Amino acid sequence: MMSKDLSQAIFHFCQIFRDYPNYSYEIGFNQIEYAKELDKCVEDHFDYTIEEYGTIPPVRTRKTNIIWN
Repeated sequence: MMSKDLSQAIFHFCQIFRDYPNYSYEIGFNQIEYAKELDKCVEDHFDYTIEEYGTIPPVRTRKTNIIWN
């Protein structure tokens, strides 16, 4: 079960980066430390989870312009 601190940290992370951070489902996973790291990402506006947890940044695509003849 996800802790309240981690849930809030993920929510704030998603608001800033528009992406869900990669999350470990291992039994020994320290949710408190991960929540602190996500909070640090939000404060610094830099995603530190990319290297450590393998989070894949979203690919931003623009809408294509359709030209009608």
